[in-house]
Amino acid sequence: MRPTTPARHCGVAIRPSRAAGLALAALLGLSGCASDSPAYHSYVMQGQVLARDGDTLSVCIGERDGAKVGQVLEVVRHVPGTASPKASTPSFRREDVGTVRIISLFDEHYANAVVVTGQPQVNDTVEFERN
Repeated sequence: MRPTTPARHCGVAIRPSRAAGLALAALLGLSGCASDSPAYHSYVMQGQVLARDGDTLSVCIGERDGAKVGQVLEVVRHVPGTASPKASTPSFRREDVGTVRIISLFDEHYANAVVVTGQPQVNDTVEFERN
């Protein structure tokens, strides 16, 4: 049997770290956090609030994601929970913080939105469920 060798990139050995493996496992495990349906995330357009100026937000959702002027997006905040010190993963909960409406698309990746309800902040998540 031949010993396994690490993958190589540009002549440099690449060994996956334990942290990278755990991060990938956590990412794959989170795919069901919002719904029991495995296809849930294929129907959700999701991005982040990048900046806020008064009631106008810049969000990381654009034409490439299927965003359209006039769409109303839910805004959620991922709030750290109180996990026990022995917990192997952090604890979070989703908190609904309001809604925003897309008023313009300025790049295939970005849009401007206006606050409809609530108090969205930078780093909150905006999402639109596609039906």
